Amino acid sequence: MWAVVEGFSTIAAVVAVGYLLARAGITGRPGQRALGDIAFYVAQPALVLRAVSEAELGVLFGWHVVAFGLACIVTGLSFAAIRRRQGATRAEATIGYLATSYVNAANLGLPIAAFVLGDAAWAAPAMLLQVLVLQPSAIASLEASTAGPRRSVLRTFVTHPMVLGGVLGLALNLSGWQPPSLVWGPLALIADLAIPAMLLAFGLSLHSNPLPRLHRMPRSTQAAIATKAVVVPAVALATGLALGLTSDQLRAAVVLAALPTAQVVFVHALRYRVGLGMVQATTVWSTLLSVPVILAAGTLL
Repeated sequence: MWAVVEGFSTIAAVVAVGYLLARAGITGRPGQRALGDIAFYVAQPALVLRAVSEAELGVLFGWHVVAFGLACIVTGLSFAAIRRRQGATRAEATIGYLATSYVNAANLGLPIAAFVLGDAAWAAPAMLLQVLVLQPSAIASLEASTAGPRRSVLRTFVTHPMVLGGVLGLALNLSGWQPPSLVWGPLALIADLAIPAMLLAFGLSLHSNPLPRLHRMPRSTQAAIATKAVVVPAVALATGLALGLTSDQLRAAVVLAALPTAQVVFVHALRYRVGLGMVQATTVWSTLLSVPVILAAGTLL
């Protein structure tokens, strides 16, 4: 239980520091933007590279990964399609796709997997699936939209920092080669900056863009929160039952799907200047609502 509490409280503490920095007037929007750019271009790609290169690829081939992946991707794409029919731009729909499907598999997923599932390795498939499939596809859409530089999908995959980080990490993992410490040491140090930078930037945003009450939010934001917090884990449960998963696999699929929206989605929203309010609200509220869902899944399944 303590691992779960510690995971949530650590995030809240760092976000609070960012908020207090803005409230005290030490930094504001320029600092928020700088932290977002640092995370986007340098720290997050380094973190992705290290995480993928060190992960145990054998855990990727369980059926629980299929249930988790289908729940996140199909539900996220459905939400994005509905937003497009409602008149949202491609960039807005893509950010909605990320907000409802991209889970916090690192700094929350690891301790929660360790406590609820008994092994932190259960979180590795979520991290790799998102880094190698979900995130590149979303980035390609954002880059080709009016919110991005309108690059082709091929050019995006070849040049984007986070895609490159995932590809290089997978290459290192498959080859078994360990770069020399002269290279790996600085990279690991930069990777350690990713999560704090994202959390601080998110905290800064809470001061400049105060979070509205749930009942006063736009319906699209309310729908995104409900989709991430309730629909995605429910779809994972239904898919797992249809696939005939064992109890351990079913519990893993649902717990992973119930993880809240990751802070990296806010970095994308900040980078492309689209959907900031929705991502901010979905990240906070899905984190709060994920606690009872995860505890129920861990207890009942």
